[in-house]
Amino acid sequence: MSEIEKINIYVPDQIGRTLNDDATLFEVFKRDGCSVNRNRFLSMLIVGYYNSYVSECQTKYESLQDVIERYVSNMKQQNSLAEAILKKIILPEVPKRKGKNPIRLSLKPTHETESIIIKIISSMGTDDYVSQYFCRMFMNYCEKPLFERERIIFRGNNEFLVMACQAKRPITFSTIWNSKVIHEVLPYELTFGQEEMFNYLLCQEKNEYSGNYEARAYRLNRITQLNFSTTMVSMSEEVRKHLELMKFYGPQYPINDDEETCVKLTDYGVISYNRIYYGRPKYERIEACPNGRLLYFNCSKDQIFFYFRRFEAGAAEILYPESLRERMIKFHSAALESYKEG
Repeated sequence: MSEIEKINIYVPDQIGRTLNDDATLFEVFKRDGCSVNRNRFLSMLIVGYYNSYVSECQTKYESLQDVIERYVSNMKQQNSLAEAILKKIILPEVPKRKGKNPIRLSLKPTHETESIIIKIISSMGTDDYVSQYFCRMFMNYCEKPLFERERIIFRGNNEFLVMACQAKRPITFSTIWNSKVIHEVLPYELTFGQEEMFNYLLCQEKNEYSGNYEARAYRLNRITQLNFSTTMVSMSEEVRKHLELMKFYGPQYPINDDEETCVKLTDYGVISYNRIYYGRPKYERIEACPNGRLLYFNCSKDQIFFYFRRFEAGAAEILYPESLRERMIKFHSAALESYKEG
């Protein structure tokens, strides 16, 4: 247990909400599986971002020094001026405790963060506080896109998976939602979705029922208990082709066949397709037809299903394959029955 006292960090309201949202999106929960474990999340952020944050600040500081030394000859004045500009102008402004909408974050030091906190305290100037340091760090973190923030929080697993992909070495892992099932996969690439949101491990995994190798995707935040495997296996060319398609169409949706999908859209359906961006599948070609358009897809059938089921009745109709058409019919039929019973 750490002997350092709890640290109160005051951040702007928007930063506090972003941190809480990230903890939820990255599923950093307490044992009940639904309550955000804020202290664990902040600890993961500090451990995952500290070295990079120091490097980023040092780069900015050195750039300032290069400019200042052209106009100021005294070395001490150069350093003081560079530090002042960095804190007051370059880095985000730290809100005052009684400022507008401050959110208080209570950080309880852990075994993982204690050495970092001690290092920060020992390197701070006389006019700075550890709470201000963390506030600037958190604000800087929140400026990054979501997929980069996820890589920061899960830095250890991210680095392990990148190394495994480069080495083309099989690995084993479980997931946070089912720790008893061990997945043995050949990693291919760690990439992010088309909306630049979450990171996914694209990999080859054997289907335990068919015995065939398939293309799979796992979210970075859900991977745990990572280890290298002793199994020797090579990447199937068929799986590699499907993994490349997943990178193009959306890594969160597995593709394991080359079957084409055709969807008929009414004129209103075309408007909906252009308007509903999130998860939108990319079509290969489009043809005019009476009262609308025919769109042809080679992407995942799951992506087609989850996207077009959001459309209003009659706006979109899956013409083929029959299996996907039946899946959509069953979904809407079950929804209708549920409303009737309600």
